[in-house]
Amino acid sequence: MFGRVLLPALLALAVLAVVAVKGAGISLLSFLGLGVAAFVILGSLAPLWRRNLRRTPIFVWGMVIAHLGCGVSIAGMAADSAFTVEKLVAMQPGQQVETAGWRVKLDSVLPVAGKNWTAMQGEVAVWRKGAQVDMLHPQNRFFTTPPTSTTESAILTRWNGQLYVVLGDQNEDGRWQMRIWWKPFVTLIWLGGALIALGGALALVGHEHRGWRMKLRRRRAGPVAA
Repeated sequence: MFGRVLLPALLALAVLAVVAVKGAGISLLSFLGLGVAAFVILGSLAPLWRRNLRRTPIFVWGMVIAHLGCGVSIAGMAADSAFTVEKLVAMQPGQQVETAGWRVKLDSVLPVAGKNWTAMQGEVAVWRKGAQVDMLHPQNRFFTTPPTSTTESAILTRWNGQLYVVLGDQNEDGRWQMRIWWKPFVTLIWLGGALIALGGALALVGHEHRGWRMKLRRRRAGPVAA
C-alpha cells in the first residue's frame, strides 16, 4: 500500500520540480494545483497495481477512470490559471498582432443585426505556423430593450487549448479595441468531466453486473440445507 502512494508522490514532486524550473512567474496556487493534479492522475492508477488487467472488474476500471478525470480537470484549471496569455491591443482593419504563437489579423468590422439587437462584427483571421486556420467573428452588440451593450467573444478550440477574441469599442482615431486570450490546456477541464461521467457509468454498470453474477451463482448453488 505504501508503494502505491509513494510512487505517485515522487512523480508529482518531479512534475513540480520541472514546473518550478520552466514556469517562472506562476502563482503559488497554480503551482500547487499542478502538483495535486499530477498526484491525483498518477494515484488514480494505484488500484491497477500488479493486477491482471484483463481480469480487472469493470467497476474498478470505472473508479480508476473517474479519479483520473478528477486529476485531468484539476490539471486543466491549474494550467488555465498558470499559463493563460492575454493581450489588449487597438487595431485598424488590416492590422495584425502576434501572441503565444498565434497571429491575429483584423480584416474588417461590419454592421450586423439580429431580432432585438444590432452589432459591429469583426472579421478576424487567425494564423498558426504560417497557415490560416480559421476566421472568427467577435461582436460588440447593442440591445434596444432594455438598452444594453455586450461583447460576444469568438472562440477557437484546439486539443491543447482555446483562443478567445473579443471586439471592444472604437477609439476616436478609428482603431478598435481588441482583447485576445490564449488559454493552453483549458480543454482538459472538459476532457476530465467526460472521463468522470464515463467512469461513473462504468462503475454503475460494473456493480450491477457483479450483483447479477452473485445472484446467478446463488441460484445455481440451490437452497442451503438447514
